[in-house]
Amino acid sequence: MDIQKQLNKIQNTITHKGQQYDLTWIRTDSLEKYSPITQVYGVCFDDKGQILICREGNEASWIIPGGHPEAGETIEQTLQRELLEEVDIKVKDIKILGVQKVEVPSNPEATHFQVRCICKIDELLPQTPDPASGKVWERKLVPVEQINDYVKWGKTGEAIFSDAINLWKK
Repeated sequence: MDIQKQLNKIQNTITHKGQQYDLTWIRTDSLEKYSPITQVYGVCFDDKGQILICREGNEASWIIPGGHPEAGETIEQTLQRELLEEVDIKVKDIKILGVQKVEVPSNPEATHFQVRCICKIDELLPQTPDPASGKVWERKLVPVEQINDYVKWGKTGEAIFSDAINLWKK
């Protein structure tokens, strides 16, 4: 593997609900080689350059919004639908940032990919219950310098946010 490819990949291992996952962040704007895609999440910036985070209830961890693609949806359509359903925002200027490869050591066939995008918040709407859960998600705008204090996704998360901030500033 050449040095440039190594620089574009950041890895860490997490345990979620008792299951170990090996995560690899891959900076790319092309999704041709990555399947299946099971998630599309957005790093959503407002006019002040702050990032929108959310959580489903006070006990939940802060995350960025997004969700699962439905049959026939594009990446952009999935992100727009999920952001409207979960956090009641409309976005524009969606750009693919990269993919997170998720490997399950106990089940190599379960490898899948999660797309991360950046976008601009176009409109914050009055909040309504998420159709999937019936709950109203808490949403908050945070300065870019504080994103890793809220969304604690380890080395891959730090790389995702660093790449998102750098691309946003261009």
